[in-house]
Amino acid sequence: MKLFLRTLHRRGARPVAFLVLLAAVGILSLILSDHPLVRPDDPAVITEETTPSYEDLIKALEQATTDEERDRILSELPPTGASPVPTPPFEPVIVEEMAAAEGTEDYWVQKVLFGTDRNVETTDVVGPKFGHDRARRLALGMVEVTIPKNAHERGQVERPGMIKIPLVDIVIWRGKEDVEKHFTVLGSRLLSPENFSAMAADIAFSSERYRNTAFVYIHGFNTSFDAAMFRAAQLAHDLDFDGPAFAYSWPSVGALADYTTDMDSAEIAVKYLDEFLDIVFQTEGVEKVHLLAHSMGNAALAELLTRSGTKLSDRGKAIDQMVLAAPDLDAQKFEEIAEHFTKAAQGVTLYASGTDRALLLSQSLRSGHIRLGDVGPGGPVVVDGMDSIDITSVGTELFSTNHNTYASYPALVDDLGKLFLSGQRPPTARAPEIMKVSGQSGVYWRLSE
Repeated sequence: MKLFLRTLHRRGARPVAFLVLLAAVGILSLILSDHPLVRPDDPAVITEETTPSYEDLIKALEQATTDEERDRILSELPPTGASPVPTPPFEPVIVEEMAAAEGTEDYWVQKVLFGTDRNVETTDVVGPKFGHDRARRLALGMVEVTIPKNAHERGQVERPGMIKIPLVDIVIWRGKEDVEKHFTVLGSRLLSPENFSAMAADIAFSSERYRNTAFVYIHGFNTSFDAAMFRAAQLAHDLDFDGPAFAYSWPSVGALADYTTDMDSAEIAVKYLDEFLDIVFQTEGVEKVHLLAHSMGNAALAELLTRSGTKLSDRGKAIDQMVLAAPDLDAQKFEEIAEHFTKAAQGVTLYASGTDRALLLSQSLRSGHIRLGDVGPGGPVVVDGMDSIDITSVGTELFSTNHNTYASYPALVDDLGKLFLSGQRPPTARAPEIMKVSGQSGVYWRLSE
């Protein structure tokens, strides 16, 4: 610009000519730039204020009627790794419930209300498909899971057989789904916070057996989104749980080789888990919330309970019954932070096993340091305010990791049901198969065969 002005001065350019030339240069620069001159009211102009928010896109997705429309809306969602979208203030409104099948003579339908910070990979006629990348935002929705009436055995999640390469979990062959034999996803959809809360409230108000009660499930390591929904549905169904069943799914890769990645993802999910639980606690008609964390899900829970400034930390004993199932936490570390768990719940129960091969593998990665879900020679970890139950006797399947015994053994499903219904303690009062044991660290309980 200085060179330009000096040139004009040397050539004796008159002021008027200078102004005309300067205006021409300005107009040319605007034409060539990314910000051309436009009228503020030009309908073709898209400003930041008119860009649809994440919540607006979710509401549009709820109203979409075709696959093409759903794909277009999903393509407009902020990509994985984008800045997180803040959750709006919770303002529940009454809305019409999503139309849903109630089951047939071949299967039951179990609704699971979910929260997740996974990315949406694609969508089809069933609904959105979640991957294992971190979306860095909370998404809410509902899944309808079918449970086969003639094939289901209590404690089991019946799925097609498969052959896969160990560690990397690459599937070579997978059997075909059959709604009469397997758990399947009937439908899934993303929901706005208002619709999510209204659906949960509708279920809570209509419940009878578990009146005014909600159940939250947090899955563990090596678990896909669908697998988490199937397990939550199996637990709710086998417990005859008629209140709202919630599940939080953090971005587990779903492969044995990705243990460290999963641990990081579980801890990173804490912010969104906190937001999710806050919505659960504010659900109309819900007065009691039970929470079950499995395996590495306990790492997310521990991070949430020990982190200051969370919504959950301001609620006191917000959780009624907290169940730690095969927790993948360092036993010594837990002893130091156990007070954070017992202060957040009316009751805390630990299910631990000495034959849990998944935890033995985790232990081997940590120079042999005992995991909280393990049972050593002196018994399970014992702390004040927590009932520790040794379930080693029923986790003896030869070709199993024995990592899901808490949900697959009928006697333990019965114990969970009685615990959620009454909160009755000690455990011997709930089940004759449970006996009191005086161990090196104090009193614990043991489930007999």
